[in-house]
Amino acid sequence: MFKFLLILIFTHLIADFVLQDDFQAMNKGTNKFIMFVHVAIWSGSIGIILSYLGLFEWWKLLMLFIGHYIIDIWKSTKIDKTYALTRDLWIDQSLHLIQLIICLI
Repeated sequence: MFKFLLILIFTHLIADFVLQDDFQAMNKGTNKFIMFVHVAIWSGSIGIILSYLGLFEWWKLLMLFIGHYIIDIWKSTKIDKTYALTRDLWIDQSLHLIQLIICLI
C-alpha cells in the first residue's frame, strides 16, 4: 500500500501544481467555473490512477472532488494572505494527503 500511496502523492503533485496554470491559480478564488475546472482535473487525474491501481470506486471520486473543492475554496478565498505559502499551504496539502490515504481503503 505504501507504493500506491507514493503513486497517488506523485499524481497529486502533478495535478495540483503542474497542471494548474497561473491563470487558474490566480482566478479560482473569484471564479467558480475556474475552480470547478481545476478540481475536475485534479480529481479526474487521481481517479484515473485509482482505476489503474484497481482501487477506483465512485464514492472515492466524489469524496476527492467535493473535498478538494471545499479545501481550495477555503484557501483561495481567505482575505488575509499572510500565511498563504506557509501555514495555509501546509494545512491544504495535509488535508489532500488525508484524502489520498482514505482512497487506499
